[in-house]
Amino acid sequence: MRIAFTDKALSALKPKPARYEMQDTYCPGLSVRVTPEGRKTFNVKYRYGLQQKRMSLGIYPRISLAEARARAMEAMRHVDEGTDPAKRRRQPEFRVEAVVTEFIQRYAKPRNRKWMESERILWRELVAVFGQRDIREIKRDHIIEIMDGAVDRGAHYQANRILANVRKLFNWCIERGIVETSPTNGLKAPTKEVARDRRLNVPEMISLMRACRNDVYPFRQFVPLLLATAQRRGELANMRWSEIDFAEKTWIIPAERSKNGKAHYVPLSAYALELLAEVPRFIDCDYVFTTTRRSPVSGFSKALRRLWQATGADDWRYHDLRRTAASGMAQARVQPHVIEKILNHITGKISGVAAVYNRYEYEDEAREALEEWGAYLARLSDEVDGVL
Repeated sequence: MRIAFTDKALSALKPKPARYEMQDTYCPGLSVRVTPEGRKTFNVKYRYGLQQKRMSLGIYPRISLAEARARAMEAMRHVDEGTDPAKRRRQPEFRVEAVVTEFIQRYAKPRNRKWMESERILWRELVAVFGQRDIREIKRDHIIEIMDGAVDRGAHYQANRILANVRKLFNWCIERGIVETSPTNGLKAPTKEVARDRRLNVPEMISLMRACRNDVYPFRQFVPLLLATAQRRGELANMRWSEIDFAEKTWIIPAERSKNGKAHYVPLSAYALELLAEVPRFIDCDYVFTTTRRSPVSGFSKALRRLWQATGADDWRYHDLRRTAASGMAQARVQPHVIEKILNHITGKISGVAAVYNRYEYEDEAREALEEWGAYLARLSDEVDGVL
């Protein structure tokens, strides 16, 4: 049916049980479809070659009637010139929000296993402030201001991460022809980073276990399991029940979640299995550690502050527990290449040419080492309970 499109006429179109369409008498080819939910979508219909085609123009009133008519006329002009308007490359979007979104999809996701961290940094530091601005307007002083803000709030290393991710973004923009130069050129990391060597001593481990005993799921079991398995926080946080073979006493970290891209077999000691036995299992949920039943555990910073307060020490991080476990096994005379195997490192004592020819996985030695380490943690845990 044809009517003369006006704002009043379009507003008067009411939803019906089935979708229907009205055509504009003033602009040939322009029509509006009305869904049963009441959404009104402008379309332009045209014939290209032997085919009758339709192209969506936008939803009313997000785009105005005047804009819809202009887009329809532009489409018909391209048809007259022998070009299919639906296949014309759209003008590039230069807003910061749009560019960051495309950067994450086209560059970060396929290349970086930790792309979600890059996305979080770029959205919080760049998009939240400049999201609707043209990315070509972002200058050096804007980047400096963002980094200075991180330093001022005490996030010195985070300032370095911000610069690294923004630099990658703009280098990608140069490759794509979005910008000519990067505003990060010549900028240096604001903070000199020092490799951490913090590890917990025996009294601190006992204090931490006591704090965990007084905590609740999931961190009551999660933090001791970091010590017991010596794995990375993110890998343990994403642990699934389906990855655990209780008969073989093994947890398999799949390649897509392993830092080096290879599946990793983690022997589970008796102590680790006791901790897992305390963990509640939810119906239709495969996550071992979760508070939503739909996603893995989060809230690490809040839990860490709670444990700091309980232990009286605020200079350790979750990753230090991994270092503590590795150091504890080294003190127990576990061979370095076995510790490397447990940590899933691809460098270390077995690397280079040796790694090519030495395919032995040291699984028995790794199991023995983790079992001995778990027994030691169990004895410390008994001290917490007052057994010893």
